[in-house]
Amino acid sequence: MRFMKISTNFLNNYLIRLFLLFMSLFLMAIVSLNLYMDSKLPDEKKIRGIELQIPLKIFTADKKLIGEFGEKRRTALKFEAIPSYYVNAVLAAEDDDFFNHSGVSYLGLVRSLYRLAISGRVQGGGSTITMQVAGNYLTSRDINIFRKIKDIFLAYRLEKTYSKEEIFEFYVNRIFFGNRAYGIAAASEVYYGTSIKELNLAQWAMIASLPKAPSSINPLVNPKRALARRNWVLGRMLELGSIYPEQYDLAVKAPLTAIYHGLVSEVTAPYLAESIRRSMIQEYGLDAYKEGYEVFTTLNSKKQNTANEAVKRGLEIYDKRHGFRDPENYLDLFPEDFFLLSKDERLNFIELNQDEELDPFEEALKMLDGLNNTQTRFPVLVVDIEEDLKVMSFDKTVYILKWSEDLNWTRPYINENRRGSRPKAFADLLENADLVWIQRGLSKDSLTLTQVPEVQAALVSLDPQSGAIEAWVGGYDFFLSQFDRVSQSSPLLGSNFKPFLYAAAFADNFTASSLINDAPIVFEDIALEDKWRPKNASGKFYGPTRLREGLLQSRNLVSIRLLRELGVEKARTYAEKFGFDKSRLPADLSLALGTASLSPLKNATAFGVFANGGKNIDSYFINKIVDRSGKIIFEKKEIQESIQVIDERVAFIIKDILQEAGRRGTASKISELSRNDFSGKTGTTNEAESTWFTGFNDSLVTTVWVGFDKSQSLGNREYGSSIALPIWMDFIGNNLEDIPLNNSSPPEGIVVVKIDKTSGKRSSDSSNNSMFEYYLEENSP
Repeated sequence: MRFMKISTNFLNNYLIRLFLLFMSLFLMAIVSLNLYMDSKLPDEKKIRGIELQIPLKIFTADKKLIGEFGEKRRTALKFEAIPSYYVNAVLAAEDDDFFNHSGVSYLGLVRSLYRLAISGRVQGGGSTITMQVAGNYLTSRDINIFRKIKDIFLAYRLEKTYSKEEIFEFYVNRIFFGNRAYGIAAASEVYYGTSIKELNLAQWAMIASLPKAPSSINPLVNPKRALARRNWVLGRMLELGSIYPEQYDLAVKAPLTAIYHGLVSEVTAPYLAESIRRSMIQEYGLDAYKEGYEVFTTLNSKKQNTANEAVKRGLEIYDKRHGFRDPENYLDLFPEDFFLLSKDERLNFIELNQDEELDPFEEALKMLDGLNNTQTRFPVLVVDIEEDLKVMSFDKTVYILKWSEDLNWTRPYINENRRGSRPKAFADLLENADLVWIQRGLSKDSLTLTQVPEVQAALVSLDPQSGAIEAWVGGYDFFLSQFDRVSQSSPLLGSNFKPFLYAAAFADNFTASSLINDAPIVFEDIALEDKWRPKNASGKFYGPTRLREGLLQSRNLVSIRLLRELGVEKARTYAEKFGFDKSRLPADLSLALGTASLSPLKNATAFGVFANGGKNIDSYFINKIVDRSGKIIFEKKEIQESIQVIDERVAFIIKDILQEAGRRGTASKISELSRNDFSGKTGTTNEAESTWFTGFNDSLVTTVWVGFDKSQSLGNREYGSSIALPIWMDFIGNNLEDIPLNNSSPPEGIVVVKIDKTSGKRSSDSSNNSMFEYYLEENSP
């Protein structure tokens, strides 16, 4: 017995010592791990100093949003600005014990260890909101055991350093919600188009459910899985007592209302925004996408919006004037024998395959989905043309359109000068499987057949006193073609070049009353390599013509003879004063008819010299750039004294002649504005491949170009006055009240002399054949 008692005491003492040794080793391991991790962990206090990635934003001069560039859309919110129902939804979805634990959920860790033991690899899950904040802000995104341990230690630190409310803020302002949305404010805007406080319970639960799998459990990508996840969150909220049963019942029955709202821009100016994006990347590198820079442009929001509409309207009017083009056909994308079915069987077939995973229309729908939609226009495929037109959109919605007199424009396009006979039904125009475009009307159910114009345009408008650009439209639709015709194209100028030629002549002792014979002529110019028989647009010849009349009526033969008398070299040299590159100007008489090429932006800038009294201007479109703190890092300097590049008297006479052109010349349509201060010049090249109109007063210069990107005639009855001028009129007419009325007085050194209209010589006659003319003092008759 005594031996057994000794043995028992020994065993007890041994076990105690073993336990103490084990505990010592365990504590040493914990202390060592803590010391080791302490050296590896980032400073939790830095979390407040971590700057969220904020995208580049571009605004108009009146601070309206144009565009946003960057991978992440994010806006930070304070805890008190977050709706309580959303807070409860997040707790239900992610961490219902968040406001009670010390940063780590031991039950969650046990679950993670169990999954590790079963699967043999570290998986996500088991992390509290605090641990997720640690992972999102301070550690890597890798899923491994070491990162998990770091997150645990950091979670304890975060809980000691920050309040629960601050940690919750960090979480909801950083977490990814899919579709470029980071943080709840951005998610609310992206999915519902409004602020987080304006949502309802079902929508709050939907957003709270997204962080688990923002790409796959997404109401836009997988509505079924998203609905199931949302309802699970609502169920958890009910279990936790966050909502009443009645609220739960209403919320789970609510349909999914999320749609992609994308960027909500207030002003559409994608061509200029793209130019700014490129210049910002060039200046600041890729950091421009995330440093929160804000660029304030010179654009006027009203002028920009009306410019967009004017270009769109003008091109669509031209396009319909020339008829309906043959659509592309995609019969090979439809199921075999689909069009052998009756029309009712076809519709039933589409309806029956709405939810099939292996959709027989998959390729057709993918093609439609890849085309650009707008709020008013979308592509469809024809599925039936008997009587009414039935078409299918990318989401398999079938629309029915009826024939109407509004479709009389759909006479088939043969070429730019010919159309076919007028169709009486859709069957005269279309075939099954044709790709066509549908236009929405003012009412939701109002639909009509349309087409996307192939013709293109550019419009740029600037202040000739400062050079600030106020409107910039680089084409019909940026998302169909990113080529910016305002700055990247250089079409032939046609007669839009003539004012520069006449200015060179007036600076070289020619006057507005100098006579040039408007008569047939044949040139054998070595530089032109062939005989040249130029003619006027009217096909007529008018005999001796004063230069004023030659310019305002845009007489080709007058301009050619003027250039020959002045000298091509003199004209080319003088054109440099307006910004032309002399080396790119033709060195022959064709220059008189505008074989020089220039971008619409440079053309508007060149005309600005006439508008501002002969001074050079440098166009610009950025007023200032600020960083995320509001500090100005770039600001356009105050306008320096401009250099006088041409005689202000020459500029005045050209402007005066072009004002008269707006009353009775090629730009006479301007008179419909009931303003006498606008000057204007049309331009049309050979075969009407390019058409122009540039109009201006002292406050605004606006250039419009219309043509095809590849050389192609617009039609033998199309001119600058029939295409480009109406777009200019539309734009100016919608901004007329905002454009100051200018009444410029003749500058010093100008004299007024009464002359005979026929001879161009001084006259004392008071008959209708006499008029007053402006002269440079030294050149007066």
